[in-house]
Amino acid sequence: MPDALLVRVQDTRLALPLSGEQTIAEVGPVAPLPHGEPLLRGLTTLQGRAVPLLHLAPLLGHPDAPTPPLMVLTSLEGERVALLVDEVYGVSSVPAPPPGSGLLLDVPGGPLLNPAALIRDLRDHLG
Repeated sequence: MPDALLVRVQDTRLALPLSGEQTIAEVGPVAPLPHGEPLLRGLTTLQGRAVPLLHLAPLLGHPDAPTPPLMVLTSLEGERVALLVDEVYGVSSVPAPPPGSGLLLDVPGGPLLNPAALIRDLRDHLG
């Protein structure tokens, strides 16, 4: 069973697949990018590197959600990104997800974020 970081985004609890090293930090300064909203909030600096800051709430049905206070630096499909989250619960093992192309994959205990779908949505959004 793979490990996942359990987080909350708005009213949705979800699991972020652990891939390599994750860092949790408070949101700092953000440099906005043209045409990035609502998914791509801009670039932020974490551990001395500029990384894209992604706001998951619009993808989860909350288009006008405020910016959460925390971010999780992670790797999605080999890309380093920071994901905005409202709360971090901890790490847990989750069952292997069924194959699927949706953003959220159903697993017992809550939805699992599908990194491939998130990267695809980001690329589609930025066109």
